[in-house]
Parts: sequence; C-alpha cells; structure tokens
Amino acid sequence: MPRTRYRVIVFENPRGPWRDTFDEAKDDAIVAGLASYDESRREYYLAVPVAIETERLPA
Repeated sequence: MPRTRYRVIVFENPRGPWRDTFDEAKDDAIVAGLASYDESRREYYLAVPVAIETERLPA
C-alpha cells in the first residue's frame, strides 16, 4: 500500500519537515504563523502563498 506524506511549503520552498498526516503538516503551518483562524467557521486557513505539499511514496 502506498504511503503519503505532507509538508508545508511557501513559494514552493519547504518550511517544515515531512509529516505522516495532513493535520500534522497543518499544525506546523499554524505554529509557524502561516495560517489564520476564522472564529465564525472554527477553521484554519492557509495564508497565500502557503500550501501543503503531498508526496506519494511507493509501497
């Protein structure tokens, strides 16, 4: 079964280590101040140009 890993990138440059889950990578973005919290929706949003990079590894 292929494994997927995730990390925070800014302008396509890595800003955190690879993580096993999307939520762990999102937490890295929050800690780094790269995400904003919307109290009305109770959700975090990534600031532009932040993204979560996904990489699928072979089984």
